[in-house]
Amino acid sequence: MAAGIVQAEKPNIVLIMLDDVSPDLYGCYGNIEAKTPTIDRWADEGVMFKTAYASSICCPSRALIMTGRYASTTGFWYNGFAIPQEDGSNDLFKHHHSFAKLLQNEGYATAVAGKWHIGSAEAPHEEVVGFDEYCLWEGQKELDQLPEKPKHIGLWEDEKTPSRYWDPCFVVNHHYRPPKKGDFGPDISLEFLCDFMERKVEEKKPFLAYWPCVAPHGTRKGSPTCPIYGEPGKLDKADDDRLRFRKLNDYIDILCGKLEQKVNELGIADNTLFIFCSDNGTAVTAKSRGVERAVHVIFVAKGAGVKQRGATDELTDLSDILPTLVDYAGGKLPDGYEADGKSLKPF
Repeated sequence: MAAGIVQAEKPNIVLIMLDDVSPDLYGCYGNIEAKTPTIDRWADEGVMFKTAYASSICCPSRALIMTGRYASTTGFWYNGFAIPQEDGSNDLFKHHHSFAKLLQNEGYATAVAGKWHIGSAEAPHEEVVGFDEYCLWEGQKELDQLPEKPKHIGLWEDEKTPSRYWDPCFVVNHHYRPPKKGDFGPDISLEFLCDFMERKVEEKKPFLAYWPCVAPHGTRKGSPTCPIYGEPGKLDKADDDRLRFRKLNDYIDILCGKLEQKVNELGIADNTLFIFCSDNGTAVTAKSRGVERAVHVIFVAKGAGVKQRGATDELTDLSDILPTLVDYAGGKLPDGYEADGKSLKPF
């Protein structure tokens, strides 16, 4: 793809949310052992929020970032626990707008890749949610809903959950993707999003590429090392789990660099907004705990006119994402819809 293709005036948006990782795993937040040059550079080229917050556990954070509303508004309080909506269901998006649908209404092509797991009964491809395309790590429950009802065979993280890493279980646009030898979950998501972006640039259509990554979530029992630090299928010793987790996080930084490289190759870097965050603090040391480190998350933004501010004490949290994206898309919140957050675009 040659650079310099004329794009629509609306900025493209790449939103990356990692799974279960605290700011202290990044060089820009003070970790001298971390190898995160891509995110460290983004923090320098754009803005790095030192005081950014989310929920302390994933489902509430994923509901929060998608709707711009806290659990006190949506009722999505914890993994597996949500106060029923007005109609007695747990249909989150029937009652609360998603940023995907709002951007779709503004003419954006939308895609999600990685991990969904919001707790809502609605799937991301449903009309009310607003994703045109998806590539998601799924379980047998989701496979049973496909016409062919495939059975996944691969490495398993526990007795019920298919692997998110080696030989992962992914569904792409309503079709099961049988794993190939050496497949690594985060790589699959990256390849899907790069293809999606290229197709939308050719169509001259602004896009939202949402990457709620499956990693570096605790590698769990039996999960192998990151591909650039060990042979596929070769396990580290149990006392090396913390090192293995950091190295997996370092690898995701490499993938973020590849995603940025694709944007550069497509000639749309000046008109693409990158936002990078996580859903909650690191498992074992922070996640789900009633302490600040559980809800303190990394938050970096750059591109599409974002001022080069570096580190800032400006307060933000994931409720600000939805109004920020709508603002960049040139839209407004629907009449009567109040987000708990505010747009960061003026800042």
